[in-house]
Amino acid sequence: MEILSRIFPTSDWSTPSATRITIAWHLLTPLTRIATALILSYGSAGLRSKPRLSCALVTATLSSFLTYAYLLPMMVHTSSGGRDMELSHVALLILSFYAALVGAALGSLLPRPMGGVTLGCGVGIGLVTILPKGLMGDSGSAVLGDFVMWGPVLAVVGGALATRFHNPLTLPLSTIINVGGLASTIAMPSMFQFFTNVILGADGATASPAKLDAHVASLTWLVASAITAAFTIYRDSALLRVFTSGGAGYTQLGTNTTDDADIKGDDMTLKPNTNVTPQPVYAAPPPANPDAFNMFDPADLPPRLSEYANMVYSACEDLGNFFGFQDASVRNQAEHLLILLSNHRRYMNSHILPPALQPPSPIHALHAKVFSNYMKWCRYQGVPPNFSKMSTSTAGMAAPPSVASRVVDLVMFFCVWGEACNIRHMPECLWFLYHKMMEEYTMEQNQRSLYAGHFLDCVVTPIFKILSAVSNWLLLVNDFNVCIM
Repeated sequence: MEILSRIFPTSDWSTPSATRITIAWHLLTPLTRIATALILSYGSAGLRSKPRLSCALVTATLSSFLTYAYLLPMMVHTSSGGRDMELSHVALLILSFYAALVGAALGSLLPRPMGGVTLGCGVGIGLVTILPKGLMGDSGSAVLGDFVMWGPVLAVVGGALATRFHNPLTLPLSTIINVGGLASTIAMPSMFQFFTNVILGADGATASPAKLDAHVASLTWLVASAITAAFTIYRDSALLRVFTSGGAGYTQLGTNTTDDADIKGDDMTLKPNTNVTPQPVYAAPPPANPDAFNMFDPADLPPRLSEYANMVYSACEDLGNFFGFQDASVRNQAEHLLILLSNHRRYMNSHILPPALQPPSPIHALHAKVFSNYMKWCRYQGVPPNFSKMSTSTAGMAAPPSVASRVVDLVMFFCVWGEACNIRHMPECLWFLYHKMMEEYTMEQNQRSLYAGHFLDCVVTPIFKILSAVSNWLLLVNDFNVCIM
């Protein structure tokens, strides 16, 4: 208080004055801007797990800024001043808002190409900012020619490369560069006018009202981008491995556990298990109770369920022994399939479908619905679908071959789906497993019998260990689906 009384000797410090309010305003305003910029950088860094939202925000920001920058001279020259100037400015803000909406829609619908486009635009603006005089001369038109030529070229090249080569660094780099520019604009308002002048072709060092030097602007943008990158790596440490690997994606997981010898106690629970060697979990299952059942007793099924029970249970026993499905899971899927077939009897009612459109049986109706996506997957892969052969799969079934073979197909899929755990969230992976397993089943001449749990130990568990070893589950699931497709 003594120091403040020396600075303001004519009045009491506890009494507000215009001078002190002005000083406080000049101190709080830049601090508020810097804090807002840091919050923006930190918030955008946490959107890597939501690529569509992240790309939508970046594309919306860039679209709005480019629209405002290019339409500003037009609005200024067409308005005569006064009220016309105010209306033109309102119209410019409305057009910029609609441009942001269009950019957000494109970014959310096309995150991969728009991530490359925004990255190319950001790099183009950065080059023009670093070299304000341009590469073609010292005139203002040369600078305009620089961005008009290099901006679209880099945007198109970036979008094409991002579409053709899916690099996981594209969208994070685009977010870092563009959000860094936005954060620097919030922290230093003169940066907005500088960016506008550079894009329009004026030398930022002389055309900006605050006479902001190009090197200072570039350094500010670089610092803001570095802070955004630090926040991104802090919130997602897996991205650092992608940076160090040059964007090559996830590295192969090793199986050597000697490096874990120094981890003691409960710390081992924090390290992902990367050993994908099949471990027999159900090698010695407890003796099953022959009288155990789930919802319905197989010996006393309702009439609606007993119609196809013999075919379903026969296929379940055959496939369960052949691939080593768990007994309890097979029983679950047998009841599941019987209930679905009972529900699909409604398609045989003339009140639901006319006789000319009715399927031959509920099995045909359910088979067509379940395997519709599988047919699309086969067409995309360019391979013929694998269904059970009527001559090999209908042995021991008192049913027409066309019906019995479809029952085997349904039992196979639902048994795989029932054992898949979280892998069932990857439909392309499920269809790949079904496709190869049915191929093996139809080509195998001799029957085999594997222990209950063999499929879980040797197929599901290794896939799940690889997925659980990576922190970003959603991103890896998408990568797995793309690889299988």
